[in-house]
Amino acid sequence: MVKSFCCLIASFVLSIHFGFAQSITTVPVDSFTIDSKVLNEACKVYVYLPENYNSATEKYPVVYLLDGEYYSSYAADVSALLTQSQLAPACIIIGITSNNRQRDFSPALDEDSEQTQDTQFAGGADHFLSYLKNELIPDVDEKYRTISYRLLIGHSTGGLLAYYSLYKTPGLFHAILSIDGSTWWNKGKVGKEVIEYLSSHPDYKGKIFECRKDIHIPVRYPPNMELLTFLDKNRPVGLEYYYLELPNETHGTIVIPGIYYGLKGIFSTYSKEQN
Repeated sequence: MVKSFCCLIASFVLSIHFGFAQSITTVPVDSFTIDSKVLNEACKVYVYLPENYNSATEKYPVVYLLDGEYYSSYAADVSALLTQSQLAPACIIIGITSNNRQRDFSPALDEDSEQTQDTQFAGGADHFLSYLKNELIPDVDEKYRTISYRLLIGHSTGGLLAYYSLYKTPGLFHAILSIDGSTWWNKGKVGKEVIEYLSSHPDYKGKIFECRKDIHIPVRYPPNMELLTFLDKNRPVGLEYYYLELPNETHGTIVIPGIYYGLKGIFSTYSKEQN
């Protein structure tokens, strides 16, 4: 389904380029491949550097984007536009690819999950987070001038993985952006474990930006609402939580505005954090 939105992404990016033709150009892309020992397969990585990266000595925050083979070019252009508009710092964009996103982005199912959708290859999230933590991120930090401020963006099952990372690899990402994340998965277990983790870590600091098409889909409503209510009313004081609903989008198209609003929102207090 992700592939079907490539044309939409391209047209959206072109509209940005024509609208700001005098002030912004397409961000060039670099790439490399990691022969992952954790995943036992080769993983391609896309890299978009800030405009003046090669003529500066500055270090940069890093945005890690799941489904990077489809969305990283768009995210890089959005990042450049926000930077130029002084709404976000210059960032390094890392487009993460997966050879099987359903396998890599979903935690293991419980026997009583009653899950009937996308179950054949599920359960590789722990391995994929290990790949990010122990292989990809150290490689990026070695190759490029980075600071420890990291943001993880995921859509659908990728949004589920973003939430899963919050308590499975605490501290690895300073902020997560979940776009129509599948937190209903496995009877909402990840959402429940997020609540348990944050409830037992009242000093937790970080950011969550959640963007959804519609929170009220019947089969997904209870687990999604349980997590949303906790984050809205009972989250730790040091956790910034942003929620945006875009009811006129589909599950597929929401990723486009979600990246823009998510980056803008997460970085809205960035300068204060650095002082």
